[in-house]
Amino acid sequence: MKFLVKDIPDTRAISDIAAALFIKRGGDSKYHLWLPLTNIPATGSAPDTLDTTVTTSRVKTSTDGRQDPGQKECTFMAHRDNFEILKADHRKTFDFLQVNPDGTGFKFQGRVSSYQDEVAVGSNLTGKAVITVVAADETPISNVVDIIQETITFTSAIDAVVEVTAAAGTEHTASINVETDPDDATVTATSDTTGCATAAISTGVLTITGVAAGSAIVKIEATKTGLAKGVTHILVIVK
Repeated sequence: MKFLVKDIPDTRAISDIAAALFIKRGGDSKYHLWLPLTNIPATGSAPDTLDTTVTTSRVKTSTDGRQDPGQKECTFMAHRDNFEILKADHRKTFDFLQVNPDGTGFKFQGRVSSYQDEVAVGSNLTGKAVITVVAADETPISNVVDIIQETITFTSAIDAVVEVTAAAGTEHTASINVETDPDDATVTATSDTTGCATAAISTGVLTITGVAAGSAIVKIEATKTGLAKGVTHILVIVK
């Protein structure tokens, strides 16, 4: 059979790989990664339809009404690093940028809230980051390269929970390699309860020292000019 339309495949089709949701908070000059997500909601919705049919019309007629930007529900992995981001952003309104792998994107503004999903046997712990949209561009941006920045990441294995002892001995301290991408980032570490455990970094090695029985959160930050900082946390239990 000869078709009327020639064969025209879409060779520019792309998958979800490397799609991301970026944020720009107060004081930021560019957008950077918000959270790693398992989904990114639709950029909008079809507008309402208003009936304009009059008695002299032979068929029904209509016109576009308002669009409903609604809420965006994004699924994230439920762990301390993501919770800390969402706690800081809770009930605040920010500028967001949905970034596609080909460098196109969509801007919108929204207010942040979140909750953890139901926990079930044999499943990942996940949560929902909810963005109530207050304004959104109707058309995409063709090139986001100049308005986004890279985020520093940690490339070495860093445990989420570390145990040490308060008494001096072989388990009195824990040493953890801290490597970053890029590798020349400046790394610092702080303990929120120094009376329980202290943290110090020297030549790429984090040393956690037990002081007294209890627990503390050690926050590790990696910074470099022109890049968004990387942050991760360790729960330290001192016995």
